Amino acid sequence: MKSTTITRRIGQYVFCAAASTLLTCAVQAQTLGANLAITGPSAAADGSGFDNTKLVRDGSTSTVSLASGTSNQRVSVKWGSAVTFNTVILREAGSKVTTWSLVDNDTGTVLATGTGIGAQRVVNIASRSTKKVNLIVNATSAPGIAEFEVYNATGTASSTPASSVAPSSTPASSSFRSSVAPSSIPASSSRSSVAPSSVPASSAAPSSIPASSKSSSSVSSVVDNGTISADCIRVATNPSVNWRDTSLKTDQEIVSCLSKTLGKPVGYGENAKGGFDPNGNSKLTIITKNSSVSVEQQILNAITGEEHNWIVFDKIQFAQPHEIGMYRLGCRSPTVQSILGATEAECVNYTQWCAKNGVSSANCVTQFFNNAMNKSNNPIRNPVIGSNKTIDGRGSEAYFLFSGFAIGKDQTGTPTQTANSVIMTHLKFQGAGHTEDHYCDPDMIRSTGASKDIWIHKNTFDTTGDSAFDVKVGAHNVTMSFNRLVNVKRAVLHGSSDSHTIDKQITTTMHNNAFVTTDDSYMLLGNTLRRVPLLRHGKTHMFNNVFVNYRNQILSLRVGASALMEDSVFVVNAVHQEKATVEASLAEISANLFKDISGGSFRNDRNLLWFSDAACNLTASTQTALTATNGTVANLASNYNAASQATINSWRFAAGQDLVDYVSATAGKHGQIPYNSPLAGDKYYVLGLGKVACQIR
Repeated sequence: MKSTTITRRIGQYVFCAAASTLLTCAVQAQTLGANLAITGPSAAADGSGFDNTKLVRDGSTSTVSLASGTSNQRVSVKWGSAVTFNTVILREAGSKVTTWSLVDNDTGTVLATGTGIGAQRVVNIASRSTKKVNLIVNATSAPGIAEFEVYNATGTASSTPASSVAPSSTPASSSFRSSVAPSSIPASSSRSSVAPSSVPASSAAPSSIPASSKSSSSVSSVVDNGTISADCIRVATNPSVNWRDTSLKTDQEIVSCLSKTLGKPVGYGENAKGGFDPNGNSKLTIITKNSSVSVEQQILNAITGEEHNWIVFDKIQFAQPHEIGMYRLGCRSPTVQSILGATEAECVNYTQWCAKNGVSSANCVTQFFNNAMNKSNNPIRNPVIGSNKTIDGRGSEAYFLFSGFAIGKDQTGTPTQTANSVIMTHLKFQGAGHTEDHYCDPDMIRSTGASKDIWIHKNTFDTTGDSAFDVKVGAHNVTMSFNRLVNVKRAVLHGSSDSHTIDKQITTTMHNNAFVTTDDSYMLLGNTLRRVPLLRHGKTHMFNNVFVNYRNQILSLRVGASALMEDSVFVVNAVHQEKATVEASLAEISANLFKDISGGSFRNDRNLLWFSDAACNLTASTQTALTATNGTVANLASNYNAASQATINSWRFAAGQDLVDYVSATAGKHGQIPYNSPLAGDKYYVLGLGKVACQIR
């Protein structure tokens, strides 16, 4: 990917962005003018939860208004009479804010939302007139706001409504999240003056559209030469803009937009297109909560069959967390009802079952799923995804509880249904706790049945019952990228039996994933979160992954499997030191990580281990090279196409702090946009946004 620089002038910015293989630039000339938070009529500030709020409008970043809590903390700028503005610049002391919203206090309208503030966050909105504007933040710990600047800027950057504008019907309390990069580089960033590779959603017009062609027709759809329209960026990145609320109206237009903005996989899964049909037959399915058909049944209907289908969730209806339980599709079964001693309604709403059986709310999920449901005659299994499907969770807070999906199908090691070209992206999978060999087999994503061309990207897996993404029975050409796995046991099984020789065709690429054991689970799970992957017969290429608090058998190889691991970080919080000396502890971990590789071939290139603090700030003096190898493994990346190889070469990190921080910032459903997407900022831009805690869920 071609990185580009930002030219910063007084009150003006010039953005250049890479669009497909073309480099196009557009001048976003913006003169800010006076800071109305200081110069506006009778300007003042107040807040709820923040102390000394006048410090957010004193023009100095060295003075800070501190919050007393972490949830719904408000600081406001106000005036004696209404002022008109279109630009807000927020400056945080540190990087504790996780989500934020700007709200017109006079009307309750949400003007913009996003994730993270850091040293500088520029927000362009449609011209607004009000007497008071509120900044409402949530944070990992009590945040500090240095400046809350308000401008009525002139120039093209504010000439049209910003794509971060929320509809007036949006309640001010909505906790929308966005992974859109801010429209400016943090002023205090010491790494580089680097622009994002596309103008973010808060800009009026994307820089990927040539300046000479920004007519109404040129921004009404995704254009053919690879550039991305303003409406496409809005629909893909703004949680307040629903799927059919822009000039993109046909299914093909919207799906083409979603495919372009998601970007392309690299590695073995590089050919996955999911529900996008370049020949024009793409279908968009929007899952809703107001249908006569249940959410789970809508999803099952959409994933069944071979036609191209890109599946999304209504952004407004799923703006708040919403639990989806695919197991509910089996609740009408008399066998299931008999096992549970429950009606269909009590099965669907397991809290009713718990109340009926005297199970406390604290133990309800565990008792229902891992005890009552865990019976050998329970027929419930994961629903099967057909070919040419994408399930895309962007813009929604829907999440899957207990279990997920199978891609393809097998029976005792023989494929019975093969699915080709499947994408699973921006989804959250919440487990019910790990139970070994659960009869319902609650994998979250299982690729099987010789299925191929699969991309599992930017999902969050939390305490799942079994694997996050298994690969079995000859499934191949699979890429897993930028996923966040938290407290997931045996996350990645590759091949389920030594006797399944079809697994010789397994090929996977795993890159830029965060595998995390949280500090509070280290003693319980430290020896069992391992086997990433347990690999039989096939091949896996792993690079630029980050493993937090892993200490035992990071991967296991069987029956001639081959694994190439490159440029990955293993980091353990120093509070978990288990030997008398640092050196002895690091030596023990180093020996344990790769002690189960004798059954295959392992190439170990430039992978390093460190002790750190809880936020994964590496202790330089503890750097330890990991040197275990076995047999010979070729450069598996040579099997990829030229585009994959070029992207990997452009974006490869050395194992170290920047890799930890980049993966922590981008992995998972709510992370920043990663480099697969043309909307992503380059690595210096993402790093400049400020550190993200490595153990966040």
